[in-house]
Amino acid sequence: MGAPTTTRLKGNRDFAVLWLGDTASELGSAMSMLVFPLLGYALTRSTTQAALATTAFFAAGTVVRLPVGALVDRWSRRRVLLLSNLASAAVLGILGLLVAIGKASIALLVVAGLLAGVVETFFSPAASASVRAVVAPEDLAQAYTRMQARHHIASLVGPPLGGALFAVAASLPFAVDALTFAAFGIAVLFLRTPLPAPATIRRQRLRADVAEGLRFLWSRPAARAMMLWGGILNFGMSYVLISITLRLVRAGVHPAAIGAVDAIAAAAGIVGAAVASRHTQRLPTGATTMVTGLVLAAVVVPMAWTTDVRVIGALLATGTFLLPANNAGIGAYLSFVTPDEMQGRLNSAAGFVSEGLTPVAPVVAGAMLATIGGVAGMLVGAAIVAGSVVPLLLEPSVRHLGRPSEWATQAA
Repeated sequence: MGAPTTTRLKGNRDFAVLWLGDTASELGSAMSMLVFPLLGYALTRSTTQAALATTAFFAAGTVVRLPVGALVDRWSRRRVLLLSNLASAAVLGILGLLVAIGKASIALLVVAGLLAGVVETFFSPAASASVRAVVAPEDLAQAYTRMQARHHIASLVGPPLGGALFAVAASLPFAVDALTFAAFGIAVLFLRTPLPAPATIRRQRLRADVAEGLRFLWSRPAARAMMLWGGILNFGMSYVLISITLRLVRAGVHPAAIGAVDAIAAAAGIVGAAVASRHTQRLPTGATTMVTGLVLAAVVVPMAWTTDVRVIGALLATGTFLLPANNAGIGAYLSFVTPDEMQGRLNSAAGFVSEGLTPVAPVVAGAMLATIGGVAGMLVGAAIVAGSVVPLLLEPSVRHLGRPSEWATQAA
């Protein structure tokens, strides 16, 4: 792997630019993900149609993720970051304008969701590859820990802020989101580290590039097991969270109290991110992943027998607290073992495996609750989350995966 062009993470100006820009754009996206269904319901008065735009966003990302990763590995990372941010700003800005002048429709909202989902798939692998370029290898774990913090900050602040802006004007959240993407796009111009296309990339057919990324992921047993775990876990947790929301709605719980469950989990994630840097450096990455999976499985089971938001919030907070250190360790490990010329494809392949089933989780959760009831439906979710740990427990290389300082030796 090539030597990074910057020194330590502390005082790393380019990493700070990436972190701040990514935080701003993710905050805007968190607002939009709340406002898409709100606007959809306002336009149609249908709960089914209200979710179409959000479904379109996630479905579009899943469909194009693999070829996009291959394209990102062919192009300048700086250019991809710049153009993807400006494209997102344009999509959301135009949507906000049409909403403001009363020209919005559910079809327009779905198209905007599709376009935003496609653009986001370009941004994510380019941003991940850029972090690897501006951060020294020994600082990757700490860098990914800080990137985890921005996700939980956005999850805590974004939805209530989006709801407040939507109450003022339906177009306002989209306008603010467009500004956050535009600001990040401009900030990319001031990065000092060169972020060109990988110098060693082989020019071949796009399908061959995609297959190479999948083969590389599959050839790393620890990475393969962790992504399979992530795929089952993300589906299971999405199923569980949707089930919780539907059960609380059925139980007549106030919407503000339902929103407080997410806020409690997000706050726990921020606290977890604050202490994750030390834990990520000191604890074996494989053991951290297995413990996180087992704890998440354990906290979901009691939720089947309660609709008390305090109990549910406390259980979710327990599991969420562990996620920043876990996710940072996995992300840093994948970045560390992947050559620069394959960063985009590996990121997309990992995302495809770990998130590919997530878009169908809401439909499955709703159907299960309708057919077998709340308690049984939640126990199914708990079983899925518990079953996700199996790939980790069966793979010896996960159990033996050590601290970040040991990765180089283990890889050799």
